[in-house]
Amino acid sequence: MKLENKLKLSAACVIAVMSLVAIGPYFLNAQVRGVMTELKHASAVERQYATMLTLLSDAEAAERGYVITGRAEFLQPYNAALGLLPALRAQLRERQTTAAERMVLDQIDTLTSKKLDYMAQVIKVRDEGGFEAARQLIDSGRGKTYMDQLRSLISEQVSEHALHRADLRETLTSSAARAASLASIATLADIALIVAVLFAANRGLTQRLAAESRANEASDQLRRAAAVAEKRNLQLLGGGDMLQALELAETTDESASIVARFFHRLLPGLCGSMYLYRHSRDVLERKASWGTADDPEIIEPLECWALRKGSAHDDAHGHALRCGHAAATDASSPRLCVPLVTQGNVIGFITLQGAALAAPDSADDRAWILQLAEQAALALSNVELRVSLRLQSVIDPLTQLYNRRYLDETLKRELSRAERRGMPMAVLMIDLDHFKRVNDTFGHEGGDLLLRSVATILKQSVRAGDVPCRYGGEELVVLMPDCSLDKAAERAEAIRAAIAGLHLQFNAQVLTATASLGVAAYPDSGIGAEMLVQEADAALYAAKRDGRNRVVVAGATVAG
Repeated sequence: MKLENKLKLSAACVIAVMSLVAIGPYFLNAQVRGVMTELKHASAVERQYATMLTLLSDAEAAERGYVITGRAEFLQPYNAALGLLPALRAQLRERQTTAAERMVLDQIDTLTSKKLDYMAQVIKVRDEGGFEAARQLIDSGRGKTYMDQLRSLISEQVSEHALHRADLRETLTSSAARAASLASIATLADIALIVAVLFAANRGLTQRLAAESRANEASDQLRRAAAVAEKRNLQLLGGGDMLQALELAETTDESASIVARFFHRLLPGLCGSMYLYRHSRDVLERKASWGTADDPEIIEPLECWALRKGSAHDDAHGHALRCGHAAATDASSPRLCVPLVTQGNVIGFITLQGAALAAPDSADDRAWILQLAEQAALALSNVELRVSLRLQSVIDPLTQLYNRRYLDETLKRELSRAERRGMPMAVLMIDLDHFKRVNDTFGHEGGDLLLRSVATILKQSVRAGDVPCRYGGEELVVLMPDCSLDKAAERAEAIRAAIAGLHLQFNAQVLTATASLGVAAYPDSGIGAEMLVQEADAALYAAKRDGRNRVVVAGATVAG
């Protein structure tokens, strides 16, 4: 075969290999986008199941509160749940893709309908037959059975989606590994072809310089292609690691720290900062920074052109639209601002600065930065949602004390711990005297002010390990692990005196209050969680009966 033909054949092989190297990342990116879509789908289903369970729990708590107090305002969470559940169930049905998932959702829908019908029946019985009739219906345990079955089914679905997401992450990792292997094989093939080209070129003195020139050009292209492929593989692996770390984050500050660490590693030639809106939505606060970034701590939304436009803003080409928050920095250094958008809501932005943004081949880096910002925004939104759901499920919104649901779970756990260690545990039950009179005199705003003030007294009067809760209405409970009956009585008397000393200014009037307290303790007053609460409740009613503004211990009285 002639030398020219050999050179042409070798060049064709080089072009073919380069084409394969160029096409490989495209298919890999398509596969990654598909995996990311499935990850978002699985996360959305998990959030919707968690929301459904929260709504049912809130409705159940509202129903119990209404049965106990008979006050219609307690049914607000129940009515809200009735309004939100149909749309949520419809959304879940739209997201079920397999027959098995639809069958499980049918079971959940059936149980949800039974649970809602049962709660409606309890409310109707309470309205028509009073507290005792409703209590007898509740004692049947049918509502608890429905709720336990729903929790079990929903937990199974959440676990299955979590396993599915783990499989998807493994798929993402294996895809990146295959891409790296492909790049290595392509590089080796390129080297072999280059050697063949050089060998053929050396056979002809006249054609050697031209053949060497073509071979060197092909080699440079291959090296650049291999470098780009390796860089993209490292970025894909780093992005996957960042997503995995962000899924484990518990707070927004922790998520911001993770984003800063990975941006610094994945974009070593750039420095930058991440800003997030405060809850007031009037200013943005710098949550994290990396590199040599010297950005202000607080900025206003109108200072950033990316927030104004709702899209990335790049001043690398020296036009006049430079962000106000960048005025104090080096004007000659290019800057890129990318808004953090999730579900159409802007939660902040990321700003990056460095000479690398003005490089001729920086377009791919910009696209990668936009993809990283999108992933970071989604992860931050998920963290905020998890934190919000966790707080809403255990914190009473008015008093910021723990709610009845958290008390029930903590009481069982602490009682089991006390039994294992042979240590005492006390329960204080507190009821504000004549609270209806306060509402009638000062209105519900005055009653809310009093509840918040008493909650502040409880937080200041108990130990760090104690658990102050709002039991319902004006009733409060304090769970005191490792506390004897005598010590609990002393603490109850101090709380009673602090409440009696309250003098609150409200609408040019002085609002005062007293409280009756019941004290019970394990093992003196009983050995079961229900028995402890019943004994403390009985002592509380004894304090009410004996004249209020006093502490009654199960079996004895401490005068107020």
